[in-house]
Amino acid sequence: MGEWEESRILRAIVTKDSFQAVVNRRTITHAVIELYVSTKRELIRFIIDNRIPGVKCLVMVADFWKAKSSGTKFLGLRLYFVTADFKLVSVLLGTRHFQPLYGERDGGIRGPFKRWIIQILADFGLTVADFFGSTTDGGPDVMHMMTSNLMLSWEWSMPHLTNAATKAAFGMTSNVAKSKNPEMLQLLKKVTRTVYQFCTVEVMGALYEQLVRLLGVGKEKKLIDYKPHRFMSLTRVFERIVKHWNVLCLWYEERTRKADRDKSAPPSPFPLAGDKLLMEQLLSLMLPISALNVKSQAEKPNQVDVLVSAYKVIVTTLGPEASLRKYDATRENPTSYHHSILMRWWSRPESC
Repeated sequence: MGEWEESRILRAIVTKDSFQAVVNRRTITHAVIELYVSTKRELIRFIIDNRIPGVKCLVMVADFWKAKSSGTKFLGLRLYFVTADFKLVSVLLGTRHFQPLYGERDGGIRGPFKRWIIQILADFGLTVADFFGSTTDGGPDVMHMMTSNLMLSWEWSMPHLTNAATKAAFGMTSNVAKSKNPEMLQLLKKVTRTVYQFCTVEVMGALYEQLVRLLGVGKEKKLIDYKPHRFMSLTRVFERIVKHWNVLCLWYEERTRKADRDKSAPPSPFPLAGDKLLMEQLLSLMLPISALNVKSQAEKPNQVDVLVSAYKVIVTTLGPEASLRKYDATRENPTSYHHSILMRWWSRPESC
């Protein structure tokens, strides 16, 4: 890789001879190790200074996730505690590639999982006895590890809880035949089809962006897709579709007219046609939950505020006889849907 002559001259002027070093694999490896060791020592000192001897005063958060590009699974372990000056802090103790060998998987992944947690705690002079609780998702392996193996007081992570509740309410499941809400699952398929058609139909060019600008409904240039395991992305998709409803209607109309002009096969119509009110009511339901989700992810001591907000959502939004505040309501115009006019969002099981 080339280097500008000016940068070489500048480096020679501002850098002492004793600090200059040849950049190769050996020096880079040494620098990374030196940085890790010094950071680790500082973290250990920080944890020791803020621990209460003989008292279980720490909370751990363990989580699995996969890299988007490679699909590689990783494990992360984060430590939460209150410092001597009463500030809530968190420390990421480690993130490691999780791929147990074939022989280690005889009893499942719980054995390697527990060994990894104990080893990384030991690296920082900690043991399971220093912890009193854990906050994770509701996955069977993670939850079993925290409650049955490590014997910690376990609580749902609020973002994971809202995501799991939303997936259950929408009937999301890998086996469509076992979905408990097939009507909502069909609606999600319509949403997916709408986003897919918009993203794959290239003959329409920049019509969508032009319509958005013409109707004055924002500066967005396209629809956005969602991931089934991310509640926030689903809310944003609904919000974008509702906001640009008229844009989508005009886009599909022009698509049909273009097919007529080109004397080609008529394209499929707008998948969500006739579902505008349902989409608006669902968005009105999802926005308060999304706000709770955002609040619960803040790195500050706000558990009381989060629990109060969760209770408020249950009473004012999810209550069977509660009016549903409209998605576009304001303090000056506090409009809402009366519970008697809400559309049917779910399937009632035959056993009910």
